[in-house]
Amino acid sequence: MALFNVSNGRAQFDAAGNEPGDVYGAGVRLTQSGATRVTTTAGTDFNGGIPMSSTGQVSVVDATAGLPADTIYLNGLPISNNAVCVSRNAAAVVSNGLPFDSAGAVAGDINLDLNFVGATSLNSSVTFTRASTATFFNSAGVLTSAAINAPRFDYDPSTLAAQGLLIEESRTNLITSSAVLPAGVNVTITADTFVAPDGTTTGDQILDNATLGEHYSDSSFTPTAATNYTFSAYIKNIGASSSNYAVVRMAGDFAAYVFVQLSDMTVALAGGAGLVANSASVTPANNGWYRVTVSGLSTGTVASVARIQVAQSLSLSAYVGTGVGFAVWGRQLEAGAFPTSYIPTTATALTRAADVASVNTLSPWFNAAEGTLFAEASVSTVNDSATPFAASISDPNIVFASRNVVASIGRNASSSAVGLRVVSGGVNQLQIDAGTVTPNVSFKAALAYKTNDGNGSVNGSIATTDTSLTVPVVTTLVLGNAGWLTPSNSVLNGYLRRIVYYPRRLSNAELQSITS
Repeated sequence: MALFNVSNGRAQFDAAGNEPGDVYGAGVRLTQSGATRVTTTAGTDFNGGIPMSSTGQVSVVDATAGLPADTIYLNGLPISNNAVCVSRNAAAVVSNGLPFDSAGAVAGDINLDLNFVGATSLNSSVTFTRASTATFFNSAGVLTSAAINAPRFDYDPSTLAAQGLLIEESRTNLITSSAVLPAGVNVTITADTFVAPDGTTTGDQILDNATLGEHYSDSSFTPTAATNYTFSAYIKNIGASSSNYAVVRMAGDFAAYVFVQLSDMTVALAGGAGLVANSASVTPANNGWYRVTVSGLSTGTVASVARIQVAQSLSLSAYVGTGVGFAVWGRQLEAGAFPTSYIPTTATALTRAADVASVNTLSPWFNAAEGTLFAEASVSTVNDSATPFAASISDPNIVFASRNVVASIGRNASSSAVGLRVVSGGVNQLQIDAGTVTPNVSFKAALAYKTNDGNGSVNGSIATTDTSLTVPVVTTLVLGNAGWLTPSNSVLNGYLRRIVYYPRRLSNAELQSITS
């Protein structure tokens, strides 16, 4: 630190911290006789305050626990035994452009930091592909379309909070003309009456009429046996009272349904044969719209319908309508136990391709001997048997039975806990299942590895250190997927908020700290 005495990494602006006889020259501490205040050994030279060996190599010592007692400063760098002291503690001050912690050591710790929250583009190290367009909510809360191979940095359409990078599996919207409500039974439908979540005036109105019966609009489909389906639509109250309901329903081979009370847009009743547990939901969008979702399991291949229905009680029985209803837009029917982002269709069904992301080179940030992988992410559901992953440093070219995984963070499908794994040659070296994954709620997890020394933490809770661990050889950091499971079975189907890699095995206390 040029021309200032340095104590504990901070400049001293008075003489209290000076030793008798000390003077300063261009930031190098000198004795009164002009000698540099360092302890030198044969073959050690200094270049710009950095100790260099006779072969031109920088001398570095890891001061993880703080600076050694014999540390002095040279051009703002802490030096001990002719080596630069590098510490991993939190940065507190900056000297000569270098971050220093409160102990006065350089805090040069993170090799890779991918922060996706509020981002507008990906780090140049990330490769991203998706073979189709896809929708997301932009920073203004408007549903918009991302181009082929363009990442989606999604926002909550109600709060406008940044969600992170959206990673989803491939899905198909089986409903054609998804923004057009078909002519129905005992209802009056008026097209293009309301501004939809995508900003276009394509929201339709459905009202019951004075006929005795059920009041609905259908789209037909034939399910595959023993398959989960999810039906969703954007619904908006246009003045209905607390005794009026919107019903989103699958009928025929199965009979899963959800009643939404229009006055406050909450789930009033969910049920029916094949209903997937905890699948009925109402999620706020923008401009008074809510996405209503229900999932069900088919039992056969009986012709079925995806139905939008008006009701004036918590019953599917017939009644005489009085001209009440709601606005509808963006219907989607997809095979799966949870909804994914809206897939607009016209004359035919449309498929959205999977999001695929990775860092394909581990150089220069990866340490093969030891390291720590941190992930902050969320998943859409715990209703399926998939194993969604936030990140995995692995070798995707090796078959599952012989897989090598130096660090992976995902959800354990059987327990809905966060799963942390190190695998060598198909054999689990470290296996931690901790915490509980809540759909659409972010979790923080970190896994540290080193030969015979590995551990992990989830949301601030540390596991037990594994003292028998072999570190395998790996090639790729896969994002939002495992890389070593069937790809379609390990897609995150949620948001990546942040991925960080530290080139050392963080201490257990540090693991707890960064995941809290």
